[in-house]
Amino acid sequence: MQERIKQVSEFVYDYLMETGKDHADEPWSPKYRWEHTLRVAHWAWILAIEEKANIEKSVIAAIFHDVSHFISKDYRKHGEKSAEIAMDFMLKARFPKESAEAISYSIKSHVGERNPKTIQAKILQDADTLDRFGYFRILLFGKTVDFSNLEKVKTEIQSRLEYLEKVERGEFGPMWTKTGKTKVEQLINGCKAVYDEILSEIENTKTPESYI
Repeated sequence: MQERIKQVSEFVYDYLMETGKDHADEPWSPKYRWEHTLRVAHWAWILAIEEKANIEKSVIAAIFHDVSHFISKDYRKHGEKSAEIAMDFMLKARFPKESAEAISYSIKSHVGERNPKTIQAKILQDADTLDRFGYFRILLFGKTVDFSNLEKVKTEIQSRLEYLEKVERGEFGPMWTKTGKTKVEQLINGCKAVYDEILSEIENTKTPESYI
């Protein structure tokens, strides 16, 4: 299992670096895309253990899930393209057919699939979502903010909080696993707490005579 996962990791890393080389200086660079992939794979590993699912299929699907990011003209179809690339690699690497098909389905269905049919597909969707609301995203949010205008920062944070509340209400779809649901609730609560504290600090960024 570890050798196959290593093979896939090396292939996906090289593929992202090559196809994304024209985006190397952007916030959402191939380096970021690879690091996101690693975090999603880690979440997939955790979820597979907790949900008693196949670890190898879950982790490999996570490593492949965004491999086509820089070549997919329609982002809504990058799951399909990533699945094609993954299947081609797995067939050439002589992966068992059943495993390759299961992994490919998980990758294909991670974008827009409203009713994933396998536990690995559910795990991939949940793992991808968990990184989307992880604390590292707060740092990435900071990279895109113009800190020369605190009112604008405040507005953007409030918008982010409203988005998190919509996620909590399930407006963007459910978490498919029990473990994923628990973890995302913890992450969202943590992110909201940080954003609330930042808003408080912005409110306190004023001359002392206004509060003494």
